[in-house]
Amino acid sequence: MLTAVFSSCQKTEENPNSTLTLESLDKVRNSDYALSSRRIRERISALSKADGDLLPADQRTRRFYAAKQPFVWIDRMGVIDQADTLLSFLKGVEKEGINPRIFRTEQIEADLERARTLTFDKKNPINDVYGRLEYNLTRAYLRYAIGQNFGFIDPSKALNRFELVGDDTVKVKSKVFDMRLQQADDSYVSAALQRVTADSVGPFLRSIQPQSPLYGRLLGELQRAASGEYRKKVLVNLERARWRLKDPLENYDKYVFVNVAAQQLYAVSPDSTMSMRVACGNPKTKTPLLSSKIKRMELNPVWRMPYSIIKGIAGRAGSSSYFASRRYSVFDGAGRKVDPSKVTRDQLMSGRYSVVQMSGRGNSLGRIVFRFDNNHSVYLHDTSSPWVFQSANRLVSHGCIRVQRPYDLALFMLNDNNRSEAERIKYSMQNGGERRDTTVVLDSAKIIRQLAVDPQVPVCLHYFTIYPDAAGRLHEYSDPYGYDKIIGNLLTAMMK
Repeated sequence: MLTAVFSSCQKTEENPNSTLTLESLDKVRNSDYALSSRRIRERISALSKADGDLLPADQRTRRFYAAKQPFVWIDRMGVIDQADTLLSFLKGVEKEGINPRIFRTEQIEADLERARTLTFDKKNPINDVYGRLEYNLTRAYLRYAIGQNFGFIDPSKALNRFELVGDDTVKVKSKVFDMRLQQADDSYVSAALQRVTADSVGPFLRSIQPQSPLYGRLLGELQRAASGEYRKKVLVNLERARWRLKDPLENYDKYVFVNVAAQQLYAVSPDSTMSMRVACGNPKTKTPLLSSKIKRMELNPVWRMPYSIIKGIAGRAGSSSYFASRRYSVFDGAGRKVDPSKVTRDQLMSGRYSVVQMSGRGNSLGRIVFRFDNNHSVYLHDTSSPWVFQSANRLVSHGCIRVQRPYDLALFMLNDNNRSEAERIKYSMQNGGERRDTTVVLDSAKIIRQLAVDPQVPVCLHYFTIYPDAAGRLHEYSDPYGYDKIIGNLLTAMMK
């Protein structure tokens, strides 16, 4: 068999159209099908100015086109096929309780049909159609990519700016939400848009779907709740399940999760989950929602009273018996102890005086405190009022969290290297601080004042009104702080 190889000796000429861009077609002006980048950008600018929506994705879309960035979805050949991939995802959002209209899917589909069948007219000229497609596709893409990956609303802005008063949501300035969440920054948006030009929209959108088991459980609940208040509650909790911690709890062998709405604590380790009741802040002094790491345990702590509580007892100024019966000590601004009988109400209200409750019997913090860094001076602690755990409504604190089984939680904090400290913790809780029986001789070597938690144990104070118990059964809880209504109001236009 013969094989022949042919080659041309003629000179190859460079294709003059190989570097054409959309702007190159601006010169074509004698046809109803002439694309003009200038007119497309004018249409995008008009859409951007008229778009008053305030979702993070909308703001980023407007900034992107204000910076005169290259077109994402259109080129000199028309609309790229990635638009169809995006639409296939957008058409599935109803299964997750999201209204596809928030992505303008009907407009996008209609304009895609016009662009591909060349059915333009005076009401829908070619450049207006392409301008709408470019803007709406980017807006829908970022709404979906940011919403599914990080949540459709910003909980920090929502919960720190609004509060439920009666049945009305009013604007306030509060600091109830301080959780460190992942957010869509410039690099995320840039990478997402690059996926469009790299022809990888499908793999990218599949990769950003919520992965938590709770999200899957709630989707199942959504299919069973066709309408009504329970469906709204499921949708709100689905939104919460989209929020992702910067430092996810699942990255650790063990962690503590407090569901404030359920007034329940879960101490999770690889082989078990310990659950116990907690008492949280009342609706006027809410427990903040935050994430941190438990770094140390303090045994028989003193209680340095916050100013909000000092104001409440200022009327008792001058009463030595009141302060003595509760073992309160008063200190001036220089740290000098002051005779309570000589302290006035105005001095306590000034904020320059501090009130400290001595450790031991009757101390409001009980026998042990679990400390973690936060901006609200809250912590987990024992209590001198254990009967509170017998009540279904345990919203009684000024923001801190009282735990039902403090010794068991202390044991949970220990690692393999300090398990021997368990007996000393028990001994210190029983015998440390001020005691009624002074005839017992203490073994000072067994007394612990504080113990580092090493490695530190992540803790998250969250708020779910539908959440599984330690056995995995989903339960519905009330909405004591009104957060469901605040989030639900913001999600109303998005819900299906």
